[in-house]
Amino acid sequence: MNQQTKIIIFIAGLFILSSIFLFSINNYYLNSEAQKNWWAVYFVNPKDNNFNFTIENHSAKTNFHWEMSDGENKLNSTDINIAKGSLWTSDVQNLKTDKKITITVSDGENKKEIYKNFK
Repeated sequence: MNQQTKIIIFIAGLFILSSIFLFSINNYYLNSEAQKNWWAVYFVNPKDNNFNFTIENHSAKTNFHWEMSDGENKLNSTDINIAKGSLWTSDVQNLKTDKKITITVSDGENKKEIYKNFK
């Protein structure tokens, strides 16, 4: 085997090893469960008059509390349990209102709000 062939084999092997390494790192960071600690709340369909929302949990916390209000009155609230890696979707009946509806979700430490404005 001459020197040119050895260099080509070395570069090809180096390329294959670095490709495998980069693909494995990419898959690790795209995995939402891999050492991540987050949760999110969002409307199922933000463009219509439906108030159903989803809580997506990727944290160690499993106990959540949510409240729905129109700024003056608390319309609905409950405590829920959501396992890590799970989604929970509300089944809120459509409300007839022309006010801003705010949904506040808390895990005991952090609080997040979403709202729809109908004014």
